[in-house]
Parts: sequence; structure tokens; C-alpha cells
Amino acid sequence: MKYTTAGTTVTALTAVAVAFAAGSAHADTSTAADPGTVGVAVAPGVQFTGSTTDNSSMLTTPVGTVAMHGAQVSVQNTAQQQLLGTPQHTAASDPAAPASVPAAAPTPPAATGNVLADVHTAWQQAGAYTGLAAGIGGMAGSFAGAAVGCPVGAVTLGSMVTVMSAAALTVPGVIGGCMAGGAMGAAVGGMLGAGAVGIPVGVAVTVDKYNRMQAQRAAGPHS
Repeated sequence: MKYTTAGTTVTALTAVAVAFAAGSAHADTSTAADPGTVGVAVAPGVQFTGSTTDNSSMLTTPVGTVAMHGAQVSVQNTAQQQLLGTPQHTAASDPAAPASVPAAAPTPPAATGNVLADVHTAWQQAGAYTGLAAGIGGMAGSFAGAAVGCPVGAVTLGSMVTVMSAAALTVPGVIGGCMAGGAMGAAVGGMLGAGAVGIPVGVAVTVDKYNRMQAQRAAGPHS
């Protein structure tokens, strides 16, 4: 099978990431009521759950929960009080969805077949989850960036660098600075959030699917 140069490069980089992550990254699908649902512990206290069944996702953090289902967004604080949108009942928010554990991924048997091709296939299969994770990570990052950027912009009158004296601050200037700072913070936060959630989820799901592929091959055609 032939791949384009760009595709081969991405696959090779993914293979390296899989090799490094195989001992720690873990996408939990074993307890999923919905086989299309996976859970990934992105960081301590940060849990991503995504489902390709209805293209829903949920990101649980120490400061609240963000859920997405298509164009619908729901934000709740740690007390489950609704801050934005309406509560969503999706495959990702189902209590039966898997909760990742900070355990090492199972060590796959000796690799068989074309390893690079298998990693490429696993990466493609993980693509939908990577997209869901990047989307909700970007959304959460935008909210966080705007929350930080607004007050910073207000006291710097939008420069985001120099804090103005009290005499220089005016109501229109503070409002305009808040809006400019919030917009800048949302843009930067969105990019950082998309990468911070999308990359580890993509690698973890790729590792999981690659391990399963190798286990099935090792078990033989009659498994």
C-alpha cells in the first residue's frame, strides 16, 4: 500500500508517539455501554468522554464541565449548576460511559504484520475522537481565555501589556479593553485548548486501537 509523503510522515510521527505512550496513555472502552464511547484521562482531574454514536463529547475539569452535542454547548460548575446552555443527555454524558483510570495501557503482544500500516489504520480510526476532543478542548479553552483576557484587557485598555493608571481608565475604555482582551484571550485559549485535549486523546485512542489490532492478530483468525 502506498501513502503520500505527508501521510507517511504523519504516520511515522504517530508511530513514535504510540511507542512512547504505550506505557501510559489509556483509552478506556472496556466498560462502555455504548461501544462507540471512549474515555481518556487527559490530565489529573481532567476527563474527556466522547462518542461517535451521536458525535457528543464531555470534558470534566476541577472547575466545571463542558458538554457538546453538535452546535449545542452546555457549561456547568462543580455544583452542577447550569452556567450556559441547557443540560444535555447524550451518549458521552451517560453515567454508564467509561471513566478512565490512570493505569498503563496493556502491553500488546509482539507486533505482527506491517507495523507502520497498522499505526496508520489506528490513527485514522482515532480521527473522529481526536476531532471531538479538539473541538471541546478549543471551546473550553476559549471560555477560560475570555475569562482571563477580559479583566486583563480592562486594566490595560486592550494592550494586554501595560497596566494603566487609575487616572487613565475610563468607562468606555475599560469596556472596550475588556472586549478586546476577551476576544484575544478566547482566540489564544481556543488554540491551546484544542491541542491540549485533542493531541493526548488522539494518541491514547490510537494506542488502544493499535493494541487491540495486535491482540486480535496474535489470537489468530478463529478468535
